[in-house]
Amino acid sequence: MLDFTGRINAVTAEEESMSNKSEFPDNPACPWVNSGEDAHLYLAVLLQHVPVLASVVDSSGEVLFASRFHTLLAGVADNLTNIHQEADLYPAFVQERLASLKQKAMENGSEQYWELSAKHKDGSLHHYQMRRIVMNADPNSGSKAVAYTIGVDVTENKLAESALRDHKSQINYVTFHDPLTGLANRSLFYDRMHKSISRAKRSESSLAVMLFDLDRFKNINDSLGHDAGDAFLKQVAKNMQDELRDTDTVSRLGGDEFVVALENISDILDIESIARKLLECLAQPVIVQGHEISCTASIGISVFPNNGDSIDQLLKNADTAMYRAKAAGKNRFQFYQSAMSDTAVNYLLLENDLRRAIDQNELCLYYQPQIDLSSGRIIGLEALVRWQHKDRGMISPIHFIPLAEETGLIEPLGDWVLEHACERFQAWLEQGVNLGKIAVNLSTRQFRQDKFETSVHNILQRTGLSPEYLELEITESSAMENAATTIDMLKCLSQMGLSLAIDDFGTGYSSLAYLQRFPIQKLKIDRSFIHDIDKDTQESAIAKSIIDLAHNMSLEVIAEGVERPAQSSWLNERGCDQVQGFYYSRPLSEKQLFDLINDSERVIRDEQGIRLLL
Repeated sequence: MLDFTGRINAVTAEEESMSNKSEFPDNPACPWVNSGEDAHLYLAVLLQHVPVLASVVDSSGEVLFASRFHTLLAGVADNLTNIHQEADLYPAFVQERLASLKQKAMENGSEQYWELSAKHKDGSLHHYQMRRIVMNADPNSGSKAVAYTIGVDVTENKLAESALRDHKSQINYVTFHDPLTGLANRSLFYDRMHKSISRAKRSESSLAVMLFDLDRFKNINDSLGHDAGDAFLKQVAKNMQDELRDTDTVSRLGGDEFVVALENISDILDIESIARKLLECLAQPVIVQGHEISCTASIGISVFPNNGDSIDQLLKNADTAMYRAKAAGKNRFQFYQSAMSDTAVNYLLLENDLRRAIDQNELCLYYQPQIDLSSGRIIGLEALVRWQHKDRGMISPIHFIPLAEETGLIEPLGDWVLEHACERFQAWLEQGVNLGKIAVNLSTRQFRQDKFETSVHNILQRTGLSPEYLELEITESSAMENAATTIDMLKCLSQMGLSLAIDDFGTGYSSLAYLQRFPIQKLKIDRSFIHDIDKDTQESAIAKSIIDLAHNMSLEVIAEGVERPAQSSWLNERGCDQVQGFYYSRPLSEKQLFDLINDSERVIRDEQGIRLLL
């Protein structure tokens, strides 16, 4: 074993016996097989230096050869001269495994695979992929039965696989859970509801959807600040979970709006009992930052299948019932009834008003600057639509964008925004004001409309804006909805010369195989991963992963929702290219935008552009 002219010769005889049985005896890739003793000497030296556990033992367990790497294992002799039996090659806990291998070799065959996890003498844990081949005795040649064992150290692979699993698990959790409360987010809620409705249909049972909205929650934020509001929402989420069954789904849809799905409900009285219990729970005072806070809730309830057979229909009807509960005085629950016509009429009136607003140019655009982190210069603007209703005042896009999507008005609304954004940006260029690019966010329905690329081309022709100044943003979920079709559309748009970005990145479920085929230039990190980026390790890990992913794909990355200096510093240190958010500027009307860029105390204008002074 140690003496290459002595014990190694015993191995040589067995190797020759095996080589004679080789399936490829004349293989020119193995010229050493018949080249004499020197080749076997070289092989022995090689096995002593290749970092593997290598050994040859005979049927009695005597070691004929062993590589020096066995001596690295804890519990094994430091010198090969002290190793005689196969049991000496491994730590004591492996002996039972060796006995089992020998028994199985006799019963099932001559080749075996197994894994060994053992500590080295330096205390490090290593993982080996072991392969054992038993060669039976040959009476004709007089050779004895021997077992050849090779163990390859796969520790780094194991660690990489474990890290990847942890990373995927973390991304999966963040993707499907609300970052503030840890509750299921909208995506996970929809996934669970699809399954719940399928089960209810099969069993012909009912399920209830309860939509919660906290009454006067805005007062908490306004009086105590957003940190206090967030702390209160966390406690509300915990209290709701404590009151419900494990089989019930609790989700935060956004802001102070929660939804609960109750399965296996057979009696309306059971739903009422749960609703009352939740109202009592939510009305209990909560201590936040030394203040005792009480906040009631209004609950709207819809029941499958009576009030709808789809998730959207159930949510819509629960929302209608919730607003009826608020109108009735808050701190109560209300079941949906088809006779709630006043809400439906109000909805119809708002739809008609939006249609008129689009036709009669009653909408307006606001612009939020996008900043290059390394220089502080404005490199683009995101165009945001606003609706100043003549009677209702300023209506939030949160309310009229979903209305536009549901009624089909999103297509003319989207075209209005795109055309007016291009028209205004071209007008500024003609005045000598270059703010980089104008970014316009596309809705799913707008992006999927027939011949959308022709519509974009016509708008550019009418406004005279060169494509290089236009950037279109599509959400990650929109892009992945029909990835193959998305690729074709994006290629058409890219060939025009305009820029493309994936918005809200990290909130959907992207396939990297498709993502790398998208002809895009930028990824936009969703604001949900930025909120506590300088405090929360989960959010920071995801944001850093997105930054690295973008750069590895030669893409730029922009973070939205930057509201504090600490967030900006964190992103700058991790290599984020661009940012936008209230820390730099709120969305501005055209007048406010020009007031900003003409204010010498707030910006520096030179040949290289416009730099903000913070």
